[in-house]
Amino acid sequence: MEKYQLKKLKSLLSHANDRIPFYRDWFDQNDFQPGDIQHLDDLRRIPVMEKQQLRELFQSLPRQEIDRKQLIEHKTSGSTGVPVRVLRTPEEERRLNMLRWRMQWMLGLRPGDRMAKVKTTWEPLGKKFDRVQSMARFARVIDRSVFDCFLDPAENYRRIIAFKPHILTGYPGALVRIALQHKQQAGELGCLRRVSSGGESLAPHQRRILEESFNVPVDDTYGTSECNLAAWSCRETGSYHVNDDGILLEVCRDGVPVAEGETGEVVITSLHSRAMPIIRYAIGDQAVAGPSACSCGSPFSTIRELQGRTVDFLRLPDGRELHPFEVLNEIVTESGDWLVEYQFVQEQSDRFRLLIVPRRALNSDEENHFHTAVLKKLGAEARLQIEWTDNIERNAGGKLHFCRYLGKNGNNWQP
Repeated sequence: MEKYQLKKLKSLLSHANDRIPFYRDWFDQNDFQPGDIQHLDDLRRIPVMEKQQLRELFQSLPRQEIDRKQLIEHKTSGSTGVPVRVLRTPEEERRLNMLRWRMQWMLGLRPGDRMAKVKTTWEPLGKKFDRVQSMARFARVIDRSVFDCFLDPAENYRRIIAFKPHILTGYPGALVRIALQHKQQAGELGCLRRVSSGGESLAPHQRRILEESFNVPVDDTYGTSECNLAAWSCRETGSYHVNDDGILLEVCRDGVPVAEGETGEVVITSLHSRAMPIIRYAIGDQAVAGPSACSCGSPFSTIRELQGRTVDFLRLPDGRELHPFEVLNEIVTESGDWLVEYQFVQEQSDRFRLLIVPRRALNSDEENHFHTAVLKKLGAEARLQIEWTDNIERNAGGKLHFCRYLGKNGNNWQP
């Protein structure tokens, strides 16, 4: 695997230096030449790119060499406040999609399976995507149907029951709503073999709800618009297998890979993206570095744990950074399984609002205990308001962000 990665990396760097002026300048500024790469570790001689630089790369692509009509454009959600656009050729798109389908096959996808996906119904590939799906259904490879995550959960569940899926996949928050409907209505999903989440962070309490409701394995996939598939969860160990023959994934602190078990920022290099090369790009996620090989016997390297987007971390008045998972997982584990979903809103440096969708009504003692426990985690200087609700608004892409930062006038608040 490492020999293959090094071969692809050398080719990618040479292509970027020869054909992409942005990278030629970037390499010159940092006294780097593609020929300097002799080992994978040499990659760290290139500084990590941030989102602003990726936007500059997009803007600088030579228009005379690019026929935009022949390229596929992906837009990130912009959840970090800096949306970016990524270009790929149809060949690159097919190659990356094939790596994703390989993962599905490894997790149990079989010819003729019906896959129900709960997400936004807008597809960036439009009619091209529909033709591919039609051909796949005609060839009895797979029957894939998309269910609108903005639709009423009861209606979505009714349609999914009628579809009789073998695989149910989608955003974790949307899947949890379907799972609660399944538990309430006791419908028949006898064909269902597994559930697969992706598109946003899967919280431990969400995994528990999905496993209890459907009684099938729950797999979590980690992907980005910049590189398609990045990693997927291992059923034996709970770690994540990295898509090593598609990307180089580093977990870094200040641009240097951390040791196994340490937390850092996810940095990716997409080995098959040449129309718009992605080289040492910090995608804004935090992870815990895992061993270079999984104990399950898989040939892929691992991430031990995904900790969510950097933007999701709470910046506390006492200077600490804390992910909402760390607050609620411990509390809910102790208090019961009543949590469906939540969102922290940081309105000022010391002022927090917590929106909670409960599975059942809590009595006053439970509410007081919960408020006290959360406030203790946030620190003595914090002020907390808890709002109990039956719905938390999604963003335009249908995703639920665990954290939002707002100022008094609705402007983004930066700690």
